[in-house]
Amino acid sequence: MKNICYYFSFVVLATSCAGFRNVDNTNAILNKNNLDLVDGTYSNFSISDGGGYVITFADVIDRNTNMFIFKKKYNERDVRMQLKMISSKKLNVKIYKAGKLMLEKDLKVKLKDDGFLYLKEKRFMLQGIPLVFGGWNIQKSRFTVDEKNNLQIQSNYFFCNGFMIVMSDWKTSRYTLNFEKL
Repeated sequence: MKNICYYFSFVVLATSCAGFRNVDNTNAILNKNNLDLVDGTYSNFSISDGGGYVITFADVIDRNTNMFIFKKKYNERDVRMQLKMISSKKLNVKIYKAGKLMLEKDLKVKLKDDGFLYLKEKRFMLQGIPLVFGGWNIQKSRFTVDEKNNLQIQSNYFFCNGFMIVMSDWKTSRYTLNFEKL
């Protein structure tokens, strides 16, 4: 029982590390009356810098939902992402490559008072054996539509990697990407 309490406390502590504190939300304009602004087709590549090694819309979705089978990535220029709000709590995502539907999934989302839709999907990932030889990652993302009708995604990516507990690295990366509405 003592071990269960220890692990539970550890997971609770770790999952709160990627929260959205002090992240710019001045462009967030979504509310329950205009959620249809999200509907549309978007470019797969960001029109803004700031993602580091994450530059495609497909990567952002995959890092939150693990939706790609066998880690097949869609990072070519002819990939388009289509979004459609099904309800205030469900978002349909379709990935098209050269006009052909490659993948479709309904994602759980939550609209908060800050004007952002938060992805409520799987986001806790293990790599190897944590703190022995490996670590864990937590990705949280939220998005809104900006004044130019483009999609703005803000993501927080927390990771902890270590080797035999002696050498450990804890970091949180924050990035904002903008995707053009086509």
